[in-house]
Amino acid sequence: MQLEERPALLLNQLSGLNKPTMSQLMDQTNLTKRQITYDLEKINEWLKDRSLPSIAYKRRTWIEVPERVIDYAGTKLTGESFIFTEEERLYSIFLFLFIRKEYISSAHLMSLLKVSKNTVIADVKKANEMISPFLVKIHYTRERGYHLKGTELDKRVLLMNHLTKLFQKPSGKKIIDYLVKKAGYELKTDHMITLLQSLERDSNLQFVEERLHQFAHFLQFYYIRLLEKKVVRLHPDEIEILKQDHLIETAKQMIHLLELDTVESEIAYLVIQLLGLSLGNASVIQDDYDLLLRICERLVTEFESKACISFEEKNKVVETLYQHLKPAYYRMKYRIPIHNPLLEQIREEHKELYTIVKELLEPVEVLLNISVPEEEVGFITIHFGALLEKPKQIAARKKRALVVCPSGISSSLMVKHQLESLFSEITIDRTMSLQEFKHCQLSNFDLVFSTVQLHTKKRYFLVKPIMTPVEKSTLLNEVYQFLFGTQYEPVTTKEILKIMEGYVNFIDKDGLKQALSQFMFQKRTNVNRRNRPVLSDLITSETIQFAEQLPDWEEAIKEAAQPLLSKGAIESSYIDAMIENVYTMGPYVILGQEIAIPHARPEMGVNQVGMSFLKLEHPVYFLNDDKHPVSLLFCIAAIDNTTHLQALAQLTKLLSNKDNVKRLKTMKSVEEIMELIQEYSKAV
Repeated sequence: MQLEERPALLLNQLSGLNKPTMSQLMDQTNLTKRQITYDLEKINEWLKDRSLPSIAYKRRTWIEVPERVIDYAGTKLTGESFIFTEEERLYSIFLFLFIRKEYISSAHLMSLLKVSKNTVIADVKKANEMISPFLVKIHYTRERGYHLKGTELDKRVLLMNHLTKLFQKPSGKKIIDYLVKKAGYELKTDHMITLLQSLERDSNLQFVEERLHQFAHFLQFYYIRLLEKKVVRLHPDEIEILKQDHLIETAKQMIHLLELDTVESEIAYLVIQLLGLSLGNASVIQDDYDLLLRICERLVTEFESKACISFEEKNKVVETLYQHLKPAYYRMKYRIPIHNPLLEQIREEHKELYTIVKELLEPVEVLLNISVPEEEVGFITIHFGALLEKPKQIAARKKRALVVCPSGISSSLMVKHQLESLFSEITIDRTMSLQEFKHCQLSNFDLVFSTVQLHTKKRYFLVKPIMTPVEKSTLLNEVYQFLFGTQYEPVTTKEILKIMEGYVNFIDKDGLKQALSQFMFQKRTNVNRRNRPVLSDLITSETIQFAEQLPDWEEAIKEAAQPLLSKGAIESSYIDAMIENVYTMGPYVILGQEIAIPHARPEMGVNQVGMSFLKLEHPVYFLNDDKHPVSLLFCIAAIDNTTHLQALAQLTKLLSNKDNVKRLKTMKSVEEIMELIQEYSKAV
């Protein structure tokens, strides 16, 4: 009996998990409980044929995979269950041709992919359609067989793209290794990882671990390419600029350790790759006018202004953003792809923040002459999101925990802050990479959380950088069970109905059950969104004002804030703080087009979230400077860093339309303004 593809993939996944629960497995595989149960039955039949013990999963808290099964799966499973999907075949054709060293015919590709000649011909056609935006083509002639046409730089961009895509597939790494072996080369990935780790240590660099492993596979192909004397061409001016970077010596050392010929353009090319791989380090800034650092400072300041918040440790926020943005800049400039597995979830869970960040990056695209991909927007969004959701430290906690996250700073921050918000009994002492985890003294920690599978005997909990309410509830249960032997469970619909049975007669019990279930699910979904108000909840007919003319900008802020003061949303101290902020930090609240959004920190006198709007017929001039006219003032009172974001994102969207701003300046009635506000008060 041969194991089918899906059960084989499930067994591979189980082999790397430490006592997973059924819900954890459902989350990891995106399969239903019924599908997993079916696959486990198939796996146990397959194990029985090989005289191996079964996987225990029925009526158990955890799924138990015997050690003998784990050992066997690691050595035997790959060869028996290796099946290409169509998408994997398209990637594989290009990768195989990229490192070909002999004539490649249809017969070679048929043997490689285990498909018919007609399938090979169809696959080559589909592959060419897929890669056409990269300016590379798979060509065939009788003299040369199948080969690639295009510049070396474009071919390498496509190589990185395909390797990144394959890395997201369950069998991706095995496919990459298989292609290298079939091309007749020795696998050197482990050697490449060791080389990169030694360079990281010797050159005082810090690589994002997840991308380091992908880069090691890229180096395997790069090494083969240079053996065949396939050299990249860069403009001489660009080479000269890259030679000034502090990573030039590291790039030279790489060429030396790989035992390759020293070619100036290839050393410059490796500098580019290292810049895209390593975290930006503020301690190695080359001069006081490092453009990216200045951009980070500006981004943080503008983020504070657009999000109407103020970071307590702004310098640290700038530094962590620089660490993320510097490699991101080189990835974008030189088309180095990056995968963001959280992108759709970020758009859904942080839609307001995503809107603000996307708008924030538009001037950066123009300034640096780059296009910011959605994946990078997503990473910067969760970077800011993690900083906004950081919980306040209120007391010493009882249990010490560490987080293993090889995906970089933003994801680590998000995991750390989510866990600290969930568990008041736990303090996250450290976040670390997989490599650091291997040498860590686990006896110093009570719990381990990880975003990836770990090979360890110690009990650990798999988590995501962004968790849904259901995932959080499941994690709470598992952790409380592990720590205290207790369950953390919300009241269920069944329990409510059971209590009600003793006191009421049901007209439609099933209907009530369905309504309660929907209600409780909605409550769970909204619990961490703090019932965020929409724009029309905050800007109402009571908080809109008109004025012909005011003496100065200070009086304008006082007048704009008056509705919030009258209803007790703010104290008079908050108005003083808004005015003081302008004196201290300049007219940072002005968004252009005569618009200002004055605000201050919540602790300066905010009692409840609120917004008010003042329209002036004649502008006032902030700091009495003719360069800063303002006729539209939106006063914002935030109770924390996140509750006001949905309404603010809607306001941002409204004001980003120049026609809307023109309309606001001509409107004469509350009704007209409320109609426009209502139009933008739907979900962002």
